[in-house]
Amino acid sequence: MLKKRPSTQFVTAHSLAQRWPRRTSGPSVFTAFVHGLQGARTPDADLFHDAWHGLRAALVNEMKKRGLWQSPPCYLGAYGWESWDSEAPQGSGASRAQGALGELVADCYAFIFVDRLQSLKRHLEDKPDIDGLVLLNVRHFLHERQRVHDPLGFRVFELLQAAVEDAIASGDLHVLAGDRKIRNDTLLGFHPAAELQSAPADLEPIVLRWNDELMPALITARTRQQTAVVRQLRERLLELPRRGIEAFRFKDLLDPFKRDARGRWAALLGEGETAAPSSEAVQAPPSVLPESAVESRQSFEHLTRCVSTSIDSMEADPRTRTQLMTLWHYLWRQHGEEGQEAVRLPSYRQLGQRLKISRERLPVLFALLRQLVPRQP
Repeated sequence: MLKKRPSTQFVTAHSLAQRWPRRTSGPSVFTAFVHGLQGARTPDADLFHDAWHGLRAALVNEMKKRGLWQSPPCYLGAYGWESWDSEAPQGSGASRAQGALGELVADCYAFIFVDRLQSLKRHLEDKPDIDGLVLLNVRHFLHERQRVHDPLGFRVFELLQAAVEDAIASGDLHVLAGDRKIRNDTLLGFHPAAELQSAPADLEPIVLRWNDELMPALITARTRQQTAVVRQLRERLLELPRRGIEAFRFKDLLDPFKRDARGRWAALLGEGETAAPSSEAVQAPPSVLPESAVESRQSFEHLTRCVSTSIDSMEADPRTRTQLMTLWHYLWRQHGEEGQEAVRLPSYRQLGQRLKISRERLPVLFALLRQLVPRQP
């Protein structure tokens, strides 16, 4: 039976908090928890329990606002789970409490109540309540996790958000309802009295046409080129009324935008001609790109590092590794240089002459690279 005394280990407290019957957490649960840590090395069990479940509720609420609750847990760094409410399979050695959400709560707890505990204590010396500060840190935690583990989706969000904010600042677009900071639930309209149709328009076909023109600069552009991408996005936004769209929810535009961008980026090598690998082909080691991490490794920089590292570690003859690296660097330059427009790959004959690689070797090399490039399921 748990005594109302400080636990000796955080891990033990985490486990006990999951089994401890939930109480109705009142206001300022985080303030009471940090107060209880003043001069104490470990938290009181009841205070810890209330803070833990309060943190869990705050995370779920914020994830739903950001449209992350329906996204794969790997987008926030929780690998090996199909959804946020997944439980550990029987016989896995993990408790039911240690699901994807349990992992995220534990990491968020450390982010706020371990790494930033001294700052919280200092604020408590001047303020009667720090619950608002804790909730702000929850948002910072999710922001950082999404930036690190879903860099492509995060970038698309930032660029589209910037384009919307520019249109609002110029008076061409208006916030009709929802969060004014432009979140998933923000309702936007091209007239202050515009209303969302009962059956919202399907924005996916429109987004597909946008990406036909914006990729790959949407992902690779930096500094001034990035500013140009935001300007192009704003111009396309302002064309929506001509397509009969007077109002839309930010999420309804963002979701298909991210989905299509991920798919296009994952198909980076899809422009090459295909051919079955010959007997000379080698298999990439299974540890190169864990399947559970594939969806979150779509950024251009991470993709480049992953594939280059994988080529170096392959069990292949030196000639194959050298040719793979040569081909990969060529593709990297074609698709990744700042401001470069998408180009069609030359034929095997032209490519072989340019890279000084036999054209007969190219189908094998493309097949090997496809095993190393992260792909969207």
